[in-house]
Amino acid sequence: MSAPREHRPQDERRRQLVEAAVAVMTDEGVGAVTTRAVTTRAGLPHGSFHYCFDSKADLFGAILEQELRTALAAAFDPPAGPVDPVERIAHGLQARLDLVTAHPDHALALVELTALSHRDPGLGHLARWEQDEYRREVTRNVDEWTATDGLRWSAPTTRVAALLIAVADGIANSWLADRDDDAARASVDLAARAVASLLEGSHS
Repeated sequence: MSAPREHRPQDERRRQLVEAAVAVMTDEGVGAVTTRAVTTRAGLPHGSFHYCFDSKADLFGAILEQELRTALAAAFDPPAGPVDPVERIAHGLQARLDLVTAHPDHALALVELTALSHRDPGLGHLARWEQDEYRREVTRNVDEWTATDGLRWSAPTTRVAALLIAVADGIANSWLADRDDDAARASVDLAARAVASLLEGSHS
């Protein structure tokens, strides 16, 4: 008699399904993300999908959360040595951009998913959640950096965070449209100086 098969933990299956869904999205677009396509790509039984997720909206939410954490980790990973505020901001913006330039098809799939979440009433809550969480986490990171380095801003950090998000997304989307590395780097440098000029005592 063969030994009983061990059941994979639910969190491992969820991770596999998220990775598979991202792969399907990247290769074929968001419209190709069906429960069967995802489980097939993951090499899991079709029934495992509803064991791990209540719906496709639940899956899309997990994808957006994973991508948000990845972007934040890259953008707020501190430089190796001491740097001034302009360099620190440029470092974060460039790190965020590097995620996009390294995997443009992946980035385009996420843009498509975000756009869909704005259009589809069944996914509208995901768009609101992503934006709220994005602002909350960027604000928290800016507050931590501000406190650690003894900085003072001339605007509320919530507004600084919103500006950083708009700049980072804008530079990334511009690069996806024209694939101009030099223009993107120039935008990063200019944006870093502009945001740093909001620091009290700045002469940028």
